[in-house]
This record gives sequence, structure tokens and C-alpha cells, in this order.
Amino acid sequence: MINLIHECLIEEFRPDLIKECTIAAVRLDDGVVLAKNRDRGYKSNVEVIHELIDDVEILYWRDVDTDWSEGMNEYGIGIVNSSLMVSQDEKEGKEVEKNRKDKTAKKRPSYDGNKIRKALTYKTLPKVIKSIVGYSGEDKKDVGLKGETFVSDSNNIYVVEMTSKHSPIIKKLKKEQKVLIRTNHGVYHKEAGYTKGEKKKSSHSRLNLAKKHLEDVKTPQEVIDKLKEKYKDDPFLNPYRTENMYHMQTTGQIMMDLNKKEIVIRMDNEMGNLVGIKNKLPKDYTPKLKVKIEDEKTHKKNKKLPT
Repeated sequence: MINLIHECLIEEFRPDLIKECTIAAVRLDDGVVLAKNRDRGYKSNVEVIHELIDDVEILYWRDVDTDWSEGMNEYGIGIVNSSLMVSQDEKEGKEVEKNRKDKTAKKRPSYDGNKIRKALTYKTLPKVIKSIVGYSGEDKKDVGLKGETFVSDSNNIYVVEMTSKHSPIIKKLKKEQKVLIRTNHGVYHKEAGYTKGEKKKSSHSRLNLAKKHLEDVKTPQEVIDKLKEKYKDDPFLNPYRTENMYHMQTTGQIMMDLNKKEIVIRMDNEMGNLVGIKNKLPKDYTPKLKVKIEDEKTHKKNKKLPT
């Protein structure tokens, strides 16, 4: 299997058998930045966790209601994902609100959070991608991380596109291409994700706007700031979505500087809530990864940011 993954990294992987957001990978002069605007249909409670899993240092944000997780490891490998199972994303908000009201309700956490955390325990891109495509975790029937997934280190960027109905396609970003964007419609699997109506329009608008405005960025901070800007009067069409008729809004942003091994997290003042930072590292351990927490509006007021 590992040989198959190595082969697919050379070109692309098309085996015959085998959540609503905007994600970006940007190649800068000194490395690669991954970023994401995470959209949800509910106010998202998120925690930051810094720990060792299988003796590998991992830093990630985690939705405490669904267990969704994304982050990077000590080898400078980061993962972000955007859903192509959009109807499931929309239903998720109702389930989260129901569980918050009924404390006795049995929660059904996302298996994808564990898939991402497991993938981050590997040291190389081939092994990380092998895990993304093939790991099932607790639910043996749910194989692989569905949707649009970026896997990158400070030199190379890969995109994995797959759904429960579509075989995974893996492609490497060419060195001369600076920006890679995905939202909620299939690029290789054209029938996946949003395929009609206003939601398709939004998905294409967010992709095109993000790509256009990230082409000229010079620094990691510019990446997350450009993804925050308002470009359209209709909030549903912007990469960073505020209140709209479909009740799918940006709850927060994550940005990973894979060269400096630093994560920046910025929660939305209305739709996101950072509930805590859990440092689970051993007391005598010297961390290789850093996190910086920004208030959504702080960066515009030239105030010192909390770390």
C-alpha cells in the first residue's frame, strides 16, 4: 500500500475501487501557509489541544460538540478540510443545539476528527496521505476522510478529493502555482458537493474571491486577513460569511505557518467561542509547535495579541 501512495504522489491517484468552509494553501517565499474559514450552522465551541500522540507532538483546534479537529504536527505537516457532504453539515447544527439542551442525549461525534489526529502522527507526507485515504478508526465502515483535504509541509502541497461515492483523487500543486483554494463543490468530481442554486453560486464565489485576493499576499498574516475581508454585499458569497438567510456563518479561522511551525486561531466574536487551551505535554517536554490566539477585531486595533 505504501508503494501505491508513493506512486500517487508523483502524479495522481485514481483507484478503480476505492464541512462547509473555505480552505487555502498559499506558497510564500519562506514556506507554505494553510488557512481555513470554518462555517457552521451553530455557535461553535472550540478548544485548542497541545499533546503527544504516539510520541508525536500535535497542536490542533477541536470542536467540543462534534470532535472535529484540524492542525499540524512537529514535522511541520498540516491538514485542513472542507466538506462535500454539505447536507450533513447543515443538519449538524440542529443536532448540536439539541444535544446542548438535552444533556442525556447520546452524542454522535464525527469520526473525521480522529482520522485527522491519527494522520498527524506520521512523519512524512506519503504516510499522512495514506492514512487520510485509508484510515477508518472506530467506525470500520467509514473509510477515509471525505471532502476536500489539503495536506502540506513547508515545501509541498497536496489536495485529496473524495466522498463516500467517489474514489479519492490526489494531486500535487505545481511549484509555479502559488495558491490553492477549495470550498464545497467538487473540482475533480464535478457532481460532488453543491451543484445548483444559490449554494453552488456561493461555493464558486468564495473559491474565486479567495484565489484572486490571495495571489499577491507576502506574509502569513495577510493570508488570514484577506480571508476575513468583505468583498461582496451579499454575505453568503464572501469567504468569511456573516449572518445570512441560510444560517451558515464563519465561526472562526485557523492559519498554519508550516515553516515556523506556528498556528494562529481567530474566533468570530458572535459565532465562535474559544473555551480553553489544554496543554497535555509532559512537564519536562520542550514544545516544537507554537499557538497564538487572536481576537477577531484585535488585529485591526493594533493591540497586543494574546499568546
